[in-house]
Amino acid sequence: MKKFLFGMICILTVFQGMAQIDTLAQKQAELKKVKAQKDSINLVIKNIEGQIAALKPPVYWKKGGFTSINFNSVGFENWAAGGIQANSVTFTGNVFANYKKNKLSWDNSLDIAYGLIKQEGEDYRKNEDKIDFLTKFGLRATDKLNYAGLLNFNTQFAPGYDFTVEDENRPKISDFMAPAYLNLSLGMDYKPTDYLSIYFSPAAGKFTFVMDDSIAAQHTYIPDGTDAQGRQYYSDNYRAEFGVYMNLLFDKSFTENFSAKSRLSLFNNWTDKNVNNRQNIDVNWETTFNLKITKFIGASLFTHLIYDDDVDVPTEYNEQGEPTAFGPRIQFKRAFGIGFSYKF
Repeated sequence: MKKFLFGMICILTVFQGMAQIDTLAQKQAELKKVKAQKDSINLVIKNIEGQIAALKPPVYWKKGGFTSINFNSVGFENWAAGGIQANSVTFTGNVFANYKKNKLSWDNSLDIAYGLIKQEGEDYRKNEDKIDFLTKFGLRATDKLNYAGLLNFNTQFAPGYDFTVEDENRPKISDFMAPAYLNLSLGMDYKPTDYLSIYFSPAAGKFTFVMDDSIAAQHTYIPDGTDAQGRQYYSDNYRAEFGVYMNLLFDKSFTENFSAKSRLSLFNNWTDKNVNNRQNIDVNWETTFNLKITKFIGASLFTHLIYDDDVDVPTEYNEQGEPTAFGPRIQFKRAFGIGFSYKF
């Protein structure tokens, strides 16, 4: 009797295993069939989308932009650890308009920013000031390579002062068109992806303008162009340089709420009358990260790095905090803000 029961259990176990194998095979067959139907449906969807796109009028212009207003306020009352009360507001904006038709492309962008800060016991001072316009025209050579021409102009809106001087008649060190920079060039533009552009020009001109005589006399942005015989080989208000130029642009939206834009410009003046300066490369690198928190609230981080061997900045100070020596240095600026933002 025991042998009979054991045999029945073994037979039932075998049949159950075979049933499970049959069920697995059936499910695998069903999955294969559904996947085939899915692929067929996707092809139909793609075909219909193509037909819809063909019926729509062509769109040659792509436009948009971003704007934000950031506020910051710090206050103290009987605060044992100490601190300085400060209030600041900064406005930033970016607009772009890009055109593309057949072999022609034309990219335009304008970046502006202006900010004010007021610390306890001091007047309002600007802590951000920028006008930056770039336009690039391209003619397609291959799928990813264009013949291109580029124009880039940047300056600032308002006067800036040397606040290390306590006197109310402190010297002005910047203003609109003092300085201003204009870059003109012809070259090739390589676009491996929609969000990356690498532009190179072997024939580029960089023009520096300082249209305020009091600022020009300081020779901060244009060095003293006087040779050993005392002859001036360029004006205090204007300087032209010619050389090699490269511009790398990365502009990508990683998600609907997070984007990054970075532009690196490199220029080498191989015609500098000072032969030693021909080894120097001017660097201008700007990066912006934008985070959309809600529909109208956002955060941004901006960094700006500059190196120009012709621009002197204070390198040493005396006990009173006054600059005593000047020379070229890496200039770095950062700005972080949270406030109202709108993307369009």
